Amino acid sequence: MKLKLSILAMCFYSAQFFSQQYYGKQQSKDLPKAEFTLADGSKVDAFFVGYTYPNGTYPGFFDKDDIYNFVYKKTKTSADEKFGANEVKLVKIYDDHDDVVNAIERLDMKYIDKNGQVSDKKKRSFQPLLYDGKLQIFGSNLTICTGAACNYVYSKIYIKNAKDDFAVMPVDYDKMGLFAGSLYDKMVEAFKYAGRNCPEFQKYMDNFQSKLDDKDFKKQINERFKGVRKKAYEDGKIAKLGYNGTQELIGQYMLQAYLDFYGGIVREYEKNCPN
Repeated sequence: MKLKLSILAMCFYSAQFFSQQYYGKQQSKDLPKAEFTLADGSKVDAFFVGYTYPNGTYPGFFDKDDIYNFVYKKTKTSADEKFGANEVKLVKIYDDHDDVVNAIERLDMKYIDKNGQVSDKKKRSFQPLLYDGKLQIFGSNLTICTGAACNYVYSKIYIKNAKDDFAVMPVDYDKMGLFAGSLYDKMVEAFKYAGRNCPEFQKYMDNFQSKLDDKDFKKQINERFKGVRKKAYEDGKIAKLGYNGTQELIGQYMLQAYLDFYGGIVREYEKNCPN
């Protein structure tokens, strides 16, 4: 499986993009062209201004969609208009040569609850596509800024069977600190559900679960990700990127590492499942 690095590059831009709330201060001459695909299948060409997203405190914040409205203009000098997030299925951003430079898709999600059951997530997430295949991988980085300092928090990955109209969360990111001990178990169950129509893939995931039960194997995985962080710190220092630049580099390295990790599982699905 060849991971689509051009799409991955979009995600790095999108990860920064998602950390900015719309304040209506963008210069009209800088507004990029966009195409909105709406929930009913229709398409609208416009100029992309920004979006609004929720704020609040735990736990209510985590039950909200990560975007409320998309703000756009019909012409660069016309008044702002809005699409509610529930109206939008896909957004493509174009450069001056009419090439797509960014794209995010609305994901209706399912997750694995604390009892190991597949449940519907109350909210939806807009994410860029990292890999397009029988099993698709979506994802981006979460970055939190306090004042002038921005910190990479973690990479969010979502799995979607191309035939489904929903994505599955291998990790319930809203409860990262509460159920950390079961992250790997939920990941296995999420992949099994995404590939539920392929018996050979079910066998592979059962074997993968057996490996995860081995403490040494799990330790190797954890050490691999620690090594990725360490290399990002070292490379950031050599390149004199400063604090924020190094944090951004950590996010890029970690997202690539997660993409490689999950991509290995997807490769097994594509190898063993003809449909």
